[in-house]
Amino acid sequence: MVFKFVSKNITNEASNYAARLKCFSSNARFYLLFVFLITLNVGIYGVIFNLYILSLGFGEDFLGLILSISSISIGIFAIPAAFVCDRLGRKRTLLSSSLLLAVSLLILYNSASRWLLIVFSIAYGGAMTLSLVTGATFLVENSTPYERMHLFSMYSIIYSVATLTGNLVGGYFPDILADFMADLPSNLLVLEAGRCTEYRLTLYLSLAAVVFSLIPLAHIKETIVPESCGIAGAFKLYRSTFKSHRVRRMLIFYCLLGAGWGTALPYFNVFLDVVHKASPTEIGLIFSSAQLIMMAGYFLVPVLVERNGKVKLASMLQALSIPFLLIFTFSSSLLLAAFGYVMRYLLMNMANPILNSFKLEIAEAKERSIINSSMWMACYTFVGIGTYVGGLMMAAGRPEMPFLTTSAIYLASAIFYYICFNDFERIQNK
Repeated sequence: MVFKFVSKNITNEASNYAARLKCFSSNARFYLLFVFLITLNVGIYGVIFNLYILSLGFGEDFLGLILSISSISIGIFAIPAAFVCDRLGRKRTLLSSSLLLAVSLLILYNSASRWLLIVFSIAYGGAMTLSLVTGATFLVENSTPYERMHLFSMYSIIYSVATLTGNLVGGYFPDILADFMADLPSNLLVLEAGRCTEYRLTLYLSLAAVVFSLIPLAHIKETIVPESCGIAGAFKLYRSTFKSHRVRRMLIFYCLLGAGWGTALPYFNVFLDVVHKASPTEIGLIFSSAQLIMMAGYFLVPVLVERNGKVKLASMLQALSIPFLLIFTFSSSLLLAAFGYVMRYLLMNMANPILNSFKLEIAEAKERSIINSSMWMACYTFVGIGTYVGGLMMAAGRPEMPFLTTSAIYLASAIFYYICFNDFERIQNK
């Protein structure tokens, strides 16, 4: 009897899920393909680019400089990117983003000039900002409330799959190239010695993914006609948007979220290395396991949202991730720390599709790109501040402090989010 009941519920949920997926518009489907290709680039870039810069003979200080410049530029360009998005339209903004990204990567992958690397790291950040600011707005405008949560969930699944695929390509392809080149006759080997060549050729795969991303974008049909309201009109809209208490509260929430994110997230691998003496292979296995489990988690999000509501579920997931972050921080066992990491990653990231969707549902359609860009600007600004503070804590010989600080910030953000938006969602759904 119990088996029949469970089996019936699973079948009903699966058929309901499939029905929502079939409702995705053609624009949404092409955009998801674009996301896969762009994120494939991000996955390869994330593994190899740092190593490539060091292989050119630059030090960690210069590497840190260009990485921080890329992150800071995302925050700086977020507001201008919203104006560009509204002026050009979603499709042309995404096309501009991919073209600028392709040019930036082409220079970054072929130059050993400090100034060119700095300038095109800024351009890289600008290109990523255009895509980041446009993405959630595009998804909301090309979906209905019926399938929207499933669309955002599928976006997160595809992002995880592409990141994992890119990480694997970035991790294994240089060694495959090294073995291949070792078998070539010496008179045919005209490339420079060392790992630099293998890293550069691997990075070319990420560049190819960006170029191919132009194909699905070309098939997207613009559904929103860009409004040409001028700079004065844009600033007027910006001021009116932030008169809303809900928008200001959402901005505070994203400041808290960014501070918690930046203080601890960049240092998980450092903590595993310093405290647990984990090898790179063990760290990679832990991180890959988290990505795989996360994909299953994203499938559950729409079902859980229907039963609990967006705000309640997002707040709950954030709060439930904290005990597992503490397990990670205070465990003396690498296996237990890995369990804490994977569960924290699962719970905290399950909230992302909800947060990305709901933040654009608190205001009118004309305000969406401004809200999206403002939230990312606030988030990334505080990510930068948190990263610096977390680094100081690690350098002071207190490796547990970034994670304790993040636990406190995440608890505060979860409570704040629930208090500020639960009643609004309940009224909205009536």
